Formats: sequence, C-alpha cells, structure tokens
Amino acid sequence: MRFMQTAAAAAIASAFFCGSAFAETPTVTLYGIVNTGLSYTHQKTAPGKSTDTVQMDSGNYLGSRFGLKGEEKITDTTSVGFILENGFSSDTGTESDDNRIFGREASLYAKNTNFGTLRFGRLTQLTGSTGSSSIMGGKFSAFSTGWGIVYGHNAVFAGKFARFDNVINYSTPTWNGFDLHLQYSGGIDMKSETPTGRENTGSTTRYGAIGARYMKGAFSTIGVVDTYHYANTPDDAGYTANLSVAYDFNVAKVFLAGQYFKDMRYLGKAAINDTVSGAAVFGNSTAKDGWGINLGATAPAFGGKFYAAVGYMDADHSDATAGKLKRYTVSLGYDYSLSKRTLVYAGAGYMHDKYDDFAATTVGSAYNYGVTAGLVHKF
Repeated sequence: MRFMQTAAAAAIASAFFCGSAFAETPTVTLYGIVNTGLSYTHQKTAPGKSTDTVQMDSGNYLGSRFGLKGEEKITDTTSVGFILENGFSSDTGTESDDNRIFGREASLYAKNTNFGTLRFGRLTQLTGSTGSSSIMGGKFSAFSTGWGIVYGHNAVFAGKFARFDNVINYSTPTWNGFDLHLQYSGGIDMKSETPTGRENTGSTTRYGAIGARYMKGAFSTIGVVDTYHYANTPDDAGYTANLSVAYDFNVAKVFLAGQYFKDMRYLGKAAINDTVSGAAVFGNSTAKDGWGINLGATAPAFGGKFYAAVGYMDADHSDATAGKLKRYTVSLGYDYSLSKRTLVYAGAGYMHDKYDDFAATTVGSAYNYGVTAGLVHKF
C-alpha cells in the first residue's frame, strides 16, 4: 500500500512538474479593496409592524479586503503560488468571515499549462461570487450575489454562496472556450463544528460540486451541480442544479439564470419574517425543495454602467406540509469610475415574500426595500 501511495504521488508530481527546471525570483503582491457606503432600509414583517434603518455599511458593492498573493515559476510549464486574503468591515475595523484572519481565502496551488490547476485550502465554493475558485462571480448574473440591499441571484436561489474550509479544487485548462471544475470539502466550517467534528465523517458537513463553463465571443453559459452532506443527521443530502446563459449585444449584456434545489437547508437569503425564518419553521435546520429564476442586464450609460435584475423563487418544505414561500425581487444599480482604482455606486432593491400554510405565524407576507450608495477604492 505504501509503495502504491508513493507511486501515485510521484506520478502526480511528474505530471505537474514536467519540463525544464529553472530558477525565477518569486513575487509577492499586496492588494485590497476598501468599500464604505450609506444605506436606508424599510422592512415590514407583519401588519402594523415595520422598521426603518439608516446606517453606514462596508462591502455593499465589493467586500472590503486586503490580501497577499505570490507565485513562482518552477518550470517552463508549471507554477506554484498562494493567496491569503482577509475580509474586514471598513465602518468598524472588525474582521469578517467569523473573525478568521484569512477568512476570504487561504490557498496553495500548483498550475500547469497542460494539466490544469490544483488548489488546496479555504476557498470559495464554485457557486460563490469571488475568489480564485468561483466560476460564477459576475459572469452568472447582472448583480452576482448582490450589493447588500440590492439583491443578486442568491436571493432567489438556495445554497450558502460562501467560503469553505478543507477544499480540494481542480480546474482543467481552457479548451476552445470550455473548462471543467471539480470541488470537494471534507468539512466546510471546522470553526463551528470543532471540537467534535472530524473531517470526512458524518460529524462534519461535506460538500461536493462539478461545474463547467463555455465562453466564446459574445456568448457564455455556466452550469454547476453541487451537494451538501449535512453533519450529525441521517437526513438526505441537499443538492442544487444551476444554469446560466448570457449574451453580449454590445448595447447591453443579458443574463438568464435558473436553479432547481432539493432537500436544501440553506437559502441564499433567509425569509424576511423572523418567525418564518426560524429554525423550526423555514430555517437552516429544515430541508426545502423548490426552484428560482433570475433575469438581468447590464448596459453602458453616461460613462458608467447600469444594472437591472428581477427574480422569483418558489420553495416549500421537503415534507410538503409545513409551509410554502414565494419570493419576488427587483434590483437596480449604477456605477461610475472616477479613475482606474476608484468608483462610486448607487442602487435600490425590493424583496417581497409571500407565505402560505405556516402554522406558526399568521403573517401572509413581508417585504424589504432600500437604497444604498458608496465609494470603492482598489489598491
């Protein structure tokens, strides 16, 4: 067995590191984004019960972050590199991503022009919006996963759209516009599941995904199927199937994305009403089935870019008895670059939830609407 393991490791190393070896001075780059803005939100969760909020926000357009990345060319076809990225709130100075130092990404990778790229560490899942391993990002929908109160496709889709621990990620080279991606995590959140959780066992939530992209000229399409094997439960694993098509007409780029989900605990955005989104009714400990669709467009306008999207989700409990949720979203946005590194943005969003067959609440609907504006600087 030891001989077979050693032989397998040697074969992998040979495939990735073939080619003439030579020395190259490695480079390390410091980079980051600071995004601060103001937002107003109106939320109505029950007849006669509403809340208005005015606040300073961080990361409504792009998450505030700083990072280090470096790469060294080992041979003429192979490079090894790393990415360490911290997320923070620019309005308070606190760390985001559950107070992890490098919560946005902490990865090591080996890249070969002939065989593709292997990444290891804390990475964004394939359906996420940012990071080196996400294949959706801004290519899947007009707002990606949104600008805070300005809702993206995750408002009407199920899934975490997050960063996971213990990820192995493989991406093929691109062949005539097509590439393939595989991802697996043996424990997606060891900070919350430790000390009882052990990787690759039923005591941790495990994740797997396969995705493909085709981008050629003005046309692109992206598909991802993923699955969550929940910790400490015999319940069925949840899965989602996601597909997007987009076409750039020059005057505007149009996106259409859809998702089907089964036995999913997580919604991209929780139900607006607190009682409905509670764990015992429609929260993250109950399985849900359903589907969502998101239509959007971007277009150059007045020296900047205009964004628009509408979405719909239809979801119910997997046991088909506890409750149903229908959601409608509308989002509008605009950004304008002041320089190569600085831009301003503004947007507005509306979300309406309609609830049926909920024994724990008499609320028939709830809604959010709001506006946001801010400044982004990249370095």
